Amino acid sequence: MNVSTEQPVEEYIQTATTIIQEIYAKYADNKYMLNRTHNYICEQLPITLENIQKNHEQRQLRIEELTHEQDFFIQSFLTNNPYFYIPSTEKYFFYDGEHYQLCKEEDVMYNILSAISKDRSLLAWKQRTKLHIVKRIKENNLLKSVPESNTIQYIIDLLCPTLFSTRAEAKYFLTILGDNIFKKNGDIVHFITVNAKHFIREINNLCQLVVGVNLGQSFRHKYHEHDYSSCRLVNINDCVKNENLWDMMLQHSIIDLICVACHYSIRYGNSDDYVLNSSNETSLIDKVFYLKNIQPEDLVNNFIEEFLQKNDSVVARLSDVSTTTQITWKSMQYLWKNYLDSKNLPMIMFQNTLKLFLIQKMGDYYNEEADSFIGICSKYLPEIQKFISFWEETIFYDELETDMEFEIDEICVLFKKWCVNKNETYNMNSKHILDLIAYYFPYAEIERDKYIYKIRSSMWDKQMDIQIALDNIKERYRNYSVNGERACSPMLNISIYDAYVLYCKYYANDEIQSKHNIVSKSYFEKYIYENMGDYIIDNKFISMEWFVV
Repeated sequence: MNVSTEQPVEEYIQTATTIIQEIYAKYADNKYMLNRTHNYICEQLPITLENIQKNHEQRQLRIEELTHEQDFFIQSFLTNNPYFYIPSTEKYFFYDGEHYQLCKEEDVMYNILSAISKDRSLLAWKQRTKLHIVKRIKENNLLKSVPESNTIQYIIDLLCPTLFSTRAEAKYFLTILGDNIFKKNGDIVHFITVNAKHFIREINNLCQLVVGVNLGQSFRHKYHEHDYSSCRLVNINDCVKNENLWDMMLQHSIIDLICVACHYSIRYGNSDDYVLNSSNETSLIDKVFYLKNIQPEDLVNNFIEEFLQKNDSVVARLSDVSTTTQITWKSMQYLWKNYLDSKNLPMIMFQNTLKLFLIQKMGDYYNEEADSFIGICSKYLPEIQKFISFWEETIFYDELETDMEFEIDEICVLFKKWCVNKNETYNMNSKHILDLIAYYFPYAEIERDKYIYKIRSSMWDKQMDIQIALDNIKERYRNYSVNGERACSPMLNISIYDAYVLYCKYYANDEIQSKHNIVSKSYFEKYIYENMGDYIIDNKFISMEWFVV
């Protein structure tokens, strides 16, 4: 019978006395049992109870010693082996003070048991100690870890200046990622360039794989009637579109990046608070909160002031659409796009809304029938119209043309020559020209912002140039063979590389160079493979049969 510690001692005595009296009464007529009972109670029971007390005290002391030893061991083990855990993915992680890394569960268990086995005092509590350590590790959430300064600087150095111009911008981006992981500020929208879309998607995919949560839900690159007050701008360098710059970095350092992002979100509260209270950069505050601090109508006013000029004398002749001082709605949209690009802003207004604002502010200049703003001009428009004229005069759409391709730099050279021939100035870079082609001539297929397909040029027949040079090379090598002279390549075969060098030399002639451009080596090789396949040897040589027949 168990005795409650809450009972008064008098009740214990009373209960025990009653039982003893009952025992004596039971054996009152049995002298043997009466003697044994008396002897047990008076002589053996005190000794037994004394031994029980001593054993209990010894066990308690041993438990206290083992508990202390266990606590010390666990604390030492976790300090020397910083393990972390993510419940949603049931993954373990290890941090060496420099980088975080994923661990297999069996490796963690093996490490724990091996460490316990080395401490012989805990062998009796081996499994119990292991369970305690595992429990502590699972309470150590990876997303709440505090990375060392070396890890933080490592991540910032990866992002800046490659993807972000300043360290403050990189920190702001990381804090946004942390906010998204912790699902803070769900109503905030962060606008990024469309070039960063794949970058954000890849980070998000890796984050889902590692920690089981999204971190890209607040990012947008298209406007969908968001309230300007909830819009934030995130500047990312255009080179982010080059996957080679960040792919390996993410594969190797995604856990470090996630942990630093979460640390910043906890440390600064949220991304808005970081910019306002900790960035110490007024320019960053102005950039991030640009849309929050401006009304759509004011944005259109700024566009009109910076990009457009009015000619009031034309208003009286609004119906005369033959005047050169006008901007079509299509060109107005392009100017608006240029204005937004100059401010690093996304397309944050629907076309119909923009048009209503412009008509509201410049209604006297708008001709609905021509869908143009008569008497409105822009200092940026002449260059645009100049390129459009060049394209319409010299470039032709060919839907079936797949072999002919132009590099954007080649288009720039042709445009420059066209301007020189017209005694016009040339003041455009390749990015601007590429932008114009994509907007005004969408039929041209653009690949990797470098190659343009399905077009021909009246100024340059690239394939004809190559063929003329090859015919010249063939004649030269044919003469080598006839005259018995030694050719440049073994066995009288000519390497494709040598053929390209000879092609370049042919058009390097002073009399010819002013009339012809030089195609790239890759385009030259492509032409050779597609048109001289029967004469190609080992993908490197043009057979002697080509120039002797």
